[in-house]
Amino acid sequence: MVQSFNPANVTTTSQVPANVQTTVLERLMGQSAVLQLAKPIDMAGQKEKSFSFMTGVSGAYWNGETQRIATGKPSLLPAKLTAQKLAVIVPVSKEYLKYSEPDFFNAVTPLIVEQFDKAIDLAVIKGVNSPYGQSLADNATKNSLTVTGDINYDNILSLEDKLYAKNIEGNAFISTLMNQPALRTAVQPNGGQYADHLYNTATGQLDGRPIVNTQSGILNRGELVYGNFDYLYYGIPGDLEVEVSTDAQLSTLTNADGSPVNLFEQDMVALKATMSIAVLPVRPDAFATINVAQSPDDVLGTVPGDGVDSTDKNAKKNTKKASASASTDASATPSK
Repeated sequence: MVQSFNPANVTTTSQVPANVQTTVLERLMGQSAVLQLAKPIDMAGQKEKSFSFMTGVSGAYWNGETQRIATGKPSLLPAKLTAQKLAVIVPVSKEYLKYSEPDFFNAVTPLIVEQFDKAIDLAVIKGVNSPYGQSLADNATKNSLTVTGDINYDNILSLEDKLYAKNIEGNAFISTLMNQPALRTAVQPNGGQYADHLYNTATGQLDGRPIVNTQSGILNRGELVYGNFDYLYYGIPGDLEVEVSTDAQLSTLTNADGSPVNLFEQDMVALKATMSIAVLPVRPDAFATINVAQSPDDVLGTVPGDGVDSTDKNAKKNTKKASASASTDASATPSK
């Protein structure tokens, strides 16, 4: 049965507190590197939203006395955001039900935010488990906007030059805290006593532009994204939906013996959170990367996107991993 919680204890009222949805979304937008930098679009509760973005204005003109002033025509291009569903189920022991409402959700909310954050940033940056047609890394590769090698002074300038060659000026970097040692030593070679330091430890900026760090497990050491994030848009058409169950059977989560986790039988509770989100880079040539590419360890979970109608490009790989895992568990179970 679906439950929610009253202020005294976690038992049998009919709705999850509204502040839980708000808290998750606020934390997500403050933690996801993509959502911190991308521009929001109001989707007005719709799954799809068409809009136009401006690429420039035709120009200003010199005028003589009483001469008509020419009108600059803006350059507008059409784009469309399409929201995709993102969901997570967090199972916990029944002991959580002994908590008061605030304690229960204070414990579980960070778990939801962490998984949503990781899924969004991996999908948009690397194209991992992604329902979207393009990722920043894929676009950088297709447009020859990639740099290979160490994060150092010369390669950071080469990264910036990739966009300058497209007449685009980047306005931010996406990095990881593991890159801090390399950034601190990104100093002009043979620069002498007054060598140029690209990274400002006081402001946290790289060559005068802000850095947003992803959480662990998204970008690896040595990976860096640079771009103009005015060309990255996102929209959230509706509220986060949260449900709690104590009697579901979780087919995609198995015990050590390979059997599905059954909440009722195992005295557990699971919180399911679902939201829809659209993310779209409207200029594929507005982002450049150093060493950013998918690796086998980046793929999340075991069976997301299972089914023929999946838009997840990693679904087949994940399903194979799940089958292999099930076989391993079965072979490890002692025969009766």
